[in-house]
Amino acid sequence: MEQTRKGMVTVLTALFLCMFPTHAFALSAGEELIALDFDDGTLDGFTTYTNGGVCELENMDGSLAVHILSCGNLDYANQAYWDGFALVRGCEYSFSFDVSCDIKRQLEYRLQLNGGDYHAYLGNFITAGPESSHIEVDFTMTEETDPAPRLAFNMGFMNDMTEDPGAHTICFDNISLRVKDPSGAEDAGSGTSGEETGSGETSNFVIGIDQVGYLPDDEKMVFLHADGENADLPQTFFVADENGETVFEGTFGDPFYDEASGGMLARGEFTEVTAAGRYTVQADADGVNIASPAFDIAEGVYDSLYRDTFDMLTYQRCGEAEDTMKDMPASEDGETFIHHDCHLSEAVIYGTSERKDVSGGWHDAGDYGRYVVPGTKAVADLFLAYENEERQPGGNDSLSGAAFSDAVLKEARYELAWMLKMQDEETGGVYHKVTCRNFPGEVWPEEETDELVIAPVSLTATLDFAAVMAKASRLYADTDPAFAEQMRTAAQRAWAYGRSAGSEGESGGFHNPPEISTGEYPDAQAEDEWFWAAAELYLAGLMDEAEAAAYLQGSGGAVNETGFGWQSVAGYGLWDLALCETGSETLRTLASNIALADAEAILSACETDGYFMALGDCYPWGSNMSVANNGLKMALAYRLTGERRFLAMARRQLHYLLGANALGFCFVTEEGTMSPEHPHHRPSQAAGEAMPGMLAGGPNSSLEDPYAQGVLQGRAPALCYVDNAQSYSTNEVAIYWNSPLVALLAMVGGVGE
Repeated sequence: MEQTRKGMVTVLTALFLCMFPTHAFALSAGEELIALDFDDGTLDGFTTYTNGGVCELENMDGSLAVHILSCGNLDYANQAYWDGFALVRGCEYSFSFDVSCDIKRQLEYRLQLNGGDYHAYLGNFITAGPESSHIEVDFTMTEETDPAPRLAFNMGFMNDMTEDPGAHTICFDNISLRVKDPSGAEDAGSGTSGEETGSGETSNFVIGIDQVGYLPDDEKMVFLHADGENADLPQTFFVADENGETVFEGTFGDPFYDEASGGMLARGEFTEVTAAGRYTVQADADGVNIASPAFDIAEGVYDSLYRDTFDMLTYQRCGEAEDTMKDMPASEDGETFIHHDCHLSEAVIYGTSERKDVSGGWHDAGDYGRYVVPGTKAVADLFLAYENEERQPGGNDSLSGAAFSDAVLKEARYELAWMLKMQDEETGGVYHKVTCRNFPGEVWPEEETDELVIAPVSLTATLDFAAVMAKASRLYADTDPAFAEQMRTAAQRAWAYGRSAGSEGESGGFHNPPEISTGEYPDAQAEDEWFWAAAELYLAGLMDEAEAAAYLQGSGGAVNETGFGWQSVAGYGLWDLALCETGSETLRTLASNIALADAEAILSACETDGYFMALGDCYPWGSNMSVANNGLKMALAYRLTGERRFLAMARRQLHYLLGANALGFCFVTEEGTMSPEHPHHRPSQAAGEAMPGMLAGGPNSSLEDPYAQGVLQGRAPALCYVDNAQSYSTNEVAIYWNSPLVALLAMVGGVGE
């Protein structure tokens, strides 16, 4: 999972343009868009990116000083960059800066795309020396408007160098970007989108429904949203079939202001429409007909979706083509994404010259790294799906009954076999991840050929590994006893390492070594990992009740954590203890009480939200994972209690992900009518089309990438999403975002009355 840079240039989708105001840039001649003189003693927002080089920034005598300690091997091995401006198509600009260097050397300036191939809109190589030089150049932006480009200075190993020149310092000052001639600029006025109302205000109604559809007896709700606190919403709606015939007329409830979506919201219900067919929900807003995307009502309505979300894991397989391709889905939609051999070379163990075969497993997310911590969450979710096989959607032979069980165990086994390779043979500790030192460009997996590096052992990875291996040893005991025994032994060795490391004061937090910039997956504390591992070892017969109870009742607050994330994992141990038919009644009761209290709290929070979410006004990175996780907890609470209020709320989480939200957007690629077309996902970027069945991260109110910051500033939390590959904080995908959706569908996608 990437938490720095990346993406590829794309035009905003038509959906995005219809939902949000067009980004208008009122440009005037002489306007200074970048004005950095460093006179305040700061770095004025500059930071560095290195790829094999070493450099440091300092404000030195009112200028930006870049101390180059090593030039590395690439021209961009050292880069100083600045974000926070836009380049508008058709506008003419003037870019200028002063530069000096205590040696004579070449460097490159660039105004560039901030992702993908990072190509330059403006760029050139120049020579700097002890005398200050003033560089000034005019240019016209000829490409699509970019609301979040990057200003960069590359100071690595240049083509004219025969050897590293040694330590030196480059100074920049008076950096400026001015509008020279805006007359040809597009969007240079105050653009709006939507229908213009008679009052002159913009009509921006969004109808949210599940774009995949509904089971016949499911609750069916429609959500009507309009930005602002003063929007007038229609009072009635109707449901029309595919022939345009009205089959139902309904009334919206009283509209109210929804804080999370920043607008007025009205909700209606059409549950009594049960006949199989294809429908739309429509309403009359100020004389303008507005309609939802079409959706189906049918038994097995989620079968295709379920297959695609599950198949995503198979498409993410790493390793030999013979292994990855033999289980590839037959669907023509995904044929593009069947790749060749990748990442088969032995990886070097960080800090040593030792090499190790760690081939296999799943590519984690939009990049090609393989990470133990999130991988264990993904496997744990598949196990939840497997244990609830009787609740599968019907009508699809490949994903129901025994065939489904075989498929889940087979897919999980592919990741588990890789994890076994990540365990250190000598100590039993588990290496945190294997990646290259830096993220790749938008290439196919077989085209990432840089050296693989195995990151150091971490306590969190080791304990997560112990937990999932212990559970797997139970689930595979009948079908694959030899593999089950191998995992049983691995779990014991990992637990022993954890006990030893824990006694020596290791807290569990992992941080990237200096040379590695790929996903970190840090975790400052490991109490919840201790509990999850203890619970699973106990259920596998590898720990006695007294020791397990100690971790449940007094492990530094772990029982107060009930999460299903990669960072907070105690929920897996709690629910397994609560639902497992073997083991201590005392532990089962205690775990059930804690788990159900958490479920009740989530249910209560959902009931106070306009769209039945438990996120309040803070939508985190990967908010759609949080939604799916909450749906899982509701489904598990339903299984434990039989109370249908939990089932109803679980399904509402599913409906939200599939379009019943303030954006009116289905967050799963190639599903519904309006779904992500430009995910931050290397294979999709390389292919120029979205791999089917991937759940996008979703709204992120913290705006944690430059593109999101450029186009979403000021938006309400639930609207902070953009379908653009450059927005890795809202539009990346991950195996551990798909996995809870797979499990949620397994548990509520086909449960009848």
